[in-house]
Amino acid sequence: MRLGWCLAIFMLIVLHGFYSHLQRRIEIYLRNQEKHKQLPPSQCAEIRDAILQKPLKRIKANTFMKYLNDLQKCPWKYNQTEHDLLRLQFGSCCDAGRMLIVTQENSPLGLQIKYETNSKKVTINEKIFQMLPKVSPLTTKPLDTCAIVGNGGILLNCFCGDEIDKNDFVFRFNLPPMTIANDIGTKSDIVSANPSILMQRFQKLHERRRPFIDLLKNYSSAMILLPAFSYTQNMDVSFRVLHTVQDFDLPNKVIFFHPEYLKNISMHWRKKGLKVKRLSSGLMLVSAAIELCKKITLYGFWPFSEDLEGDNIPHHYYDNKMPKPGFHSMPKEFYFYTQMHLKGILHLKVGQCS
Repeated sequence: MRLGWCLAIFMLIVLHGFYSHLQRRIEIYLRNQEKHKQLPPSQCAEIRDAILQKPLKRIKANTFMKYLNDLQKCPWKYNQTEHDLLRLQFGSCCDAGRMLIVTQENSPLGLQIKYETNSKKVTINEKIFQMLPKVSPLTTKPLDTCAIVGNGGILLNCFCGDEIDKNDFVFRFNLPPMTIANDIGTKSDIVSANPSILMQRFQKLHERRRPFIDLLKNYSSAMILLPAFSYTQNMDVSFRVLHTVQDFDLPNKVIFFHPEYLKNISMHWRKKGLKVKRLSSGLMLVSAAIELCKKITLYGFWPFSEDLEGDNIPHHYYDNKMPKPGFHSMPKEFYFYTQMHLKGILHLKVGQCS
């Protein structure tokens, strides 16, 4: 009798979980149906003009959120002409295909390169030269559809994982935990790594390296991209990442941002009105992807503490740790992503995937 009651209780728990999940999916489906009700073309044109013609400082926060909500009901269409125009601008100033990554081609033996953030130089000696790929691994084959996956809390319960994984190439940032495959997918082709994470979480790889190796295994054979030459203190820990990957025979390639590219792309955005202490790695790689990819979709880029329905969400999908004040300006960067979305250069995906 006791066994029968236990089985009955177990079945009730299972059924409750099943129906709770089903109810959540139905709610999301109905919400998506509401979002997919198209606004009249005239209203979509008004939103487009308001965002493209006004600087961010002249749009109130609640008005901007309303625009973002309404944009979900406006059709998005890729615009090859606008993409090509911006690709040419980035190619002229920055040339991601040749200069995004430090290579033996752009940094020959004996060359002195300046750090991104100061006037100090580092000489490409034999040791450093042998760490570098001959040419950029990002240009060895054409990148057709690219997913650029931020870490915003907006990813929670978005069910975008399958859609993300269908892309030919997937960018990720700052060694994120790969914990919610339904929402973030499983595929990774390049993952950036902020040296501050290596310093805080892995003791600069001076002590036990196994936890770091276990983390890297979540990204399969993805390339690990580090700003080794941005600050002088970044170089040694970035090199230790490369040596650790080699010592443990992992399939990942470790590559380094070129400081000249980062300085040039920062200057480009400064001329566009984005005056910040330093660009986020998100904007750095979105800018590069505009040159490198044919079609781009952004997921998880969301700098606000509430979603489109006004519900509170964490800053990241895995924690609520806020960025250092005054270092990046995520809302301003997001405004530029919104403008590029409206021009048809990239698709800014917000909320649930159908």
